[in-house]
Amino acid sequence: MRTRKPLLLSAAFLPRTPGPIRARVAICCSFFIQGATFATWCSRIPDVRDRLCLNEAALGTLLLAIPLGQLLSMAPNGWLVARFGSRRMLVLAGFLYPAVLLFLGLAPTVATLACGLLAAGFAANLSNTAANTQGVLLEHFYRRSIIALFHGMWSLAGLAAVALAMLLGAFGVPAWAHFGAVALGAWALLSCSGGALLPFDRAAPAAPRAGATWRPTPFLLWLGVASLGCMACEGAVYDWGGVYFRDVLSAAPAHQSHGYFAYLCTMVAGRFVADRFVDRLGPRRVLYAAGALIAGGLALAVCAPALGGLAATAGAMAGFALVGCGTSAVVPLCCGLAGKAPGVPPSIAIAQISTIGFFGFLAAPPLIGYVAHAAGLRLAFALMAAVGLLVLLATRRLRLAR
Repeated sequence: MRTRKPLLLSAAFLPRTPGPIRARVAICCSFFIQGATFATWCSRIPDVRDRLCLNEAALGTLLLAIPLGQLLSMAPNGWLVARFGSRRMLVLAGFLYPAVLLFLGLAPTVATLACGLLAAGFAANLSNTAANTQGVLLEHFYRRSIIALFHGMWSLAGLAAVALAMLLGAFGVPAWAHFGAVALGAWALLSCSGGALLPFDRAAPAAPRAGATWRPTPFLLWLGVASLGCMACEGAVYDWGGVYFRDVLSAAPAHQSHGYFAYLCTMVAGRFVADRFVDRLGPRRVLYAAGALIAGGLALAVCAPALGGLAATAGAMAGFALVGCGTSAVVPLCCGLAGKAPGVPPSIAIAQISTIGFFGFLAAPPLIGYVAHAAGLRLAFALMAAVGLLVLLATRRLRLAR
């Protein structure tokens, strides 16, 4: 593995460790920074809402700024990573994302907060595209699946950030101070690990005719559909899991987050073992199993209220746990497969499937709200179980597309 002049404080970062291992740890650090930054913001949203005196409708509209920023930046970020290299863009995003977080804690008006959230969406997507490109490149050295480990670090960082937010909130630490401390920690971690990232991207193929690079191949299109089905179900659990336990299962306030907690635990655990299953069973079988777990878990959560009492709560928790197992593998695996697609630079291929998949994450929560308002939340979750079957359909079509 070739190296360049040491970047930042990387000379002191695991100096006697082989290059691929240093790069693997550095990519883990980048995913950790992403997850910690995002979860830190989410954990203090109520404080920001109170500071700016926002009602629920205004807050809901404002929170669309982050996914909107991510969606609008898909194509530009894929081009930036392909043009300037994933290491440069990942270091840049690793600095900008926590900086935007600090700005969010100090934003004095709703307009400035909206601009900050748009910038956060841009920085988050740039970091995601560059980090996944690095993970795919490193798989060429290891000759086996390792990308799910990196996504596991993102989820683990989220749990750590939520725990830190609970601790600081108990002591009355204001949001801006909390955001500043996390930003300083992220910059320190980036300064040490950023230079250990892979310095050279895989050589891009010969340039196709104008516009062809951004036209997804059938293989990438079906990978995007699989990501869409998975991310739609993720959005359902993130935004509506607690409401489902409260309204459908009549859970006590102390128990409303049990389903979400079960989901997070199995997702984190699943991402740390998914690579072994991919190496042992192959990516197609893992995708089939993941789609079945997602759809089956949501179906179990929909049927659980018929049990009544504590059995209903336990059944819904088990269903959410199965969904966590399934969603833990789909997006990392799709990113890994997209990065190896022939004829397309890894960063652009990852941006393409992320664009398709992100529509599910963006559209599912409001769709659930409309269906729940018209026909009830159980029917809305039953609809999401059907959406989860898109992973199975897309996996079936991948054989023909490839």
